Amino acid sequence: MVDLKNINNNIIANRWKARYAEQPDEIKEKLDKLDNLSIEEYQLQVIKKKRIYPKVGDVFRIKPTKDIELYGVVINNHIDNINGDDLILVLIFKDKVNIKESISHGIKSDDLLIPPQIVGKEYWTRGYFYNIDHYGEMPNIDNYGFYSIGKGKFFDEYGREIEGEPQLLGTYGVATIIGIAGKIYQELIIAGII
Repeated sequence: MVDLKNINNNIIANRWKARYAEQPDEIKEKLDKLDNLSIEEYQLQVIKKKRIYPKVGDVFRIKPTKDIELYGVVINNHIDNINGDDLILVLIFKDKVNIKESISHGIKSDDLLIPPQIVGKEYWTRGYFYNIDHYGEMPNIDNYGFYSIGKGKFFDEYGREIEGEPQLLGTYGVATIIGIAGKIYQELIIAGII
């Protein structure tokens, strides 16, 4: 049963409200403008379309703008849950984070630009994510999970309930291309990059 009172009053929403409140006025204005932009103004740039299904360990490039490149890694694939089949779990890193080092030393939330995301393969087939490398042996990464706003509980990517809040916390559900672009743009605004 979905608890509708949690839609605007939950861990994720409350953390965002607190974070927004601590921003300088100039950043708040930019974030407010983002809410009114059309998707074309902040959509990820198409790099190159590929008909692939990403593998665990694939490192991919993202271009939020023509001048900015970011990188991510696939940490799980072939995920089937209530939201769909053959979904993919990705982490997108802040600029200048050494992904290989972060992975081998235990990924921290400070390394990530946005929380863990569950996506579909259309990010690759539409050319928004483009594979550039592959880590042959990914360590077991298990410090992540997702918060279900409707249920008010923590889950893994398969929809199994987990105890306690994980260190890397995303929102349970499939991230839309527009949603990821918006989250990335928000973080770039807060970082003063755009």
